[in-house]
Amino acid sequence: MDDPVVVIGDTDSIADISDGGVQKRGSKRWLMLALLLLLLLCSITTIVDTWMSRGPDQARFVTRNLDCLQCHTELIPDMSQASVHNPFLLKECTVCHTPHGQEVERTILSGPSRTWQRARTLVEWLPLKWLLTSYDSITGVTTTEGGGKVKSVKTEKVKGNDSNLVAPADELCWICHGNLGYKLSEAYQHNPFGQGYCVTCHDPHSSQYRGLLKQDERDLCVTCHPVAAEMARDQVHPPFEGRFCTNCHDPHASEWKGILVTNQRDLCFTCHPSVAPLSLKAVQHQPFEYDNCTGCHEPHGSNITPLLLEDQPNLCYRCHGEIKTDFLKPSHHPVDTVKLDCADCHNPHATDYAALLVARDNKLCYTCHSDYPKKATYDSSAHSQGKVLCIGCHTPHGSQYAPILRDSNPDLCLTCHVAYDATDQNKHPVRPVYFDINAGKGLTCSSTCHDPHGTTNNYMLRQYPSPLDGNCLICHRATPGRGVGNDY
Repeated sequence: MDDPVVVIGDTDSIADISDGGVQKRGSKRWLMLALLLLLLLCSITTIVDTWMSRGPDQARFVTRNLDCLQCHTELIPDMSQASVHNPFLLKECTVCHTPHGQEVERTILSGPSRTWQRARTLVEWLPLKWLLTSYDSITGVTTTEGGGKVKSVKTEKVKGNDSNLVAPADELCWICHGNLGYKLSEAYQHNPFGQGYCVTCHDPHSSQYRGLLKQDERDLCVTCHPVAAEMARDQVHPPFEGRFCTNCHDPHASEWKGILVTNQRDLCFTCHPSVAPLSLKAVQHQPFEYDNCTGCHEPHGSNITPLLLEDQPNLCYRCHGEIKTDFLKPSHHPVDTVKLDCADCHNPHATDYAALLVARDNKLCYTCHSDYPKKATYDSSAHSQGKVLCIGCHTPHGSQYAPILRDSNPDLCLTCHVAYDATDQNKHPVRPVYFDINAGKGLTCSSTCHDPHGTTNNYMLRQYPSPLDGNCLICHRATPGRGVGNDY
């Protein structure tokens, strides 16, 4: 015998039927029979398709949860999505939801109604739904009524009040996903995860995207995190430009600021392996050494290459304010007039040389001053042989004395060379109180006599080697009265 079906308020009674009514009812029965055969064929096709293409799990799910799916038919297609939640796929609806049926007394009719209703449930999500609707409009049959003879009155469960979750929404997922519980104690929490709002990002049943995400991850994150301004910058970090947020960020929680998947240095090294060996250098820039790449670089986008927070040297001045004062002095390296950046002399990550210099000693200066005509003479001069480096006389940033000297001339020279005194008449008097008639300015060691960078003459004399008098005769005349200055 076919299963019974529940019908509310059955008032049909046996009445006289005219010949026309009999013919009409006969036509309806033939139409109903044709539809039943068609639906039976479609049902068989659906079952075969389910077992062959979607596997037995979907078929078992539909069978086990048929009572729920009679009302929630829209969930049946979810079984064919690319990603299906395991409880939804293998278990039952009541794993997460409380049943919401209630017992009521109904009039029970025997006949094909029950089978008809179940068949409708299984195929309602198929394209045949329009055919069922057409039949209902012709016959006047509703989805909960069917033919048959009244047998008895029976108490059955029907849909009742709204269903509830078996646990609070912010605790339910932990029943199965307790392995993520340790992340709740991590220092930095993604707000939806920390608050237990899993369904903000995940669909509880199924999804076309991995991890049961409600959208592709490239679209999901930007629903809460606006990125248009950073995307419009001149240089955009490639992972950010592709919106591959989880390449750098953990979607749940992390021990690292910004919910990064690991510390900044190791994370950046995965895409920037050429920088990784610098971590072995003897001298390291503090932000680089102490895992603060974002202390100098924008992680998403910047108008300054390479993704800098600010243009140089202003970026460097954030930590090195005292250097800014040096560059305000009268004589300084031209960082404000030509394209000369701090990174031209200092490696911003790490080097083998003190002060993060990119080269050792005078080689650093020669990177810019290689065409200086005195380079060769300096290397063979007494200054060079005496191990006097460029920075022995010049300050690298700025000075009150040109050309960026550490002290005034001749005081700078006299730090190494004994000063003139009355007991040693061989030492020429210097200082600005003595006037150099040839140079037209105060007399110093280098105003006319010596070149501090070296010459081909001995004693680093500019014009003539000693003991020739040519250097002296530039200012002193042998014929009294013809020279300007101290003649002899």
